[in-house]
Amino acid sequence: MIEVIRPLIQKKESVLKARLFFVRHDGISIYDSAQDSSTQAVGALSGGLWQAAEALMKMIDAKSGPMEFRLGFDTSSQGVMIVPVQFQGGLYFLGAIYHESLNPALLKRQVIQLQDELTKKLLTIKTIKKASPKMTAARAGYLFDHISDEEM
Repeated sequence: MIEVIRPLIQKKESVLKARLFFVRHDGISIYDSAQDSSTQAVGALSGGLWQAAEALMKMIDAKSGPMEFRLGFDTSSQGVMIVPVQFQGGLYFLGAIYHESLNPALLKRQVIQLQDELTKKLLTIKTIKKASPKMTAARAGYLFDHISDEEM
């Protein structure tokens, strides 16, 4: 997956002049243009933000699903934008963190275009098959089967 999304996101990085990231719904970072000590925090916070937003949507009895929304927290020149991307039944988030943007409306439009490009490109990836129950049951054993909690 990373081989497919990296070129698309990197192409937009220089144009957008923003920190771009792509995370799973559980907050695991798949790609971060900054790739620094805050990468894991950005992923976890993005996943948490989206889950909080979904909980708030339920309170207003929103008729649309989460794929129809985007999450924004911004002023006129700086902010955070997160949009959902579906892939093989899973939910992922594409996000941008920007500061001193001269044209935030254009930036948001380009993030939405990138969302569309990623969605189309991810459709070309073959479905990953999960291990069948037979396969996991046939396993001979586990490497660390006899380790106690105290030894951990």
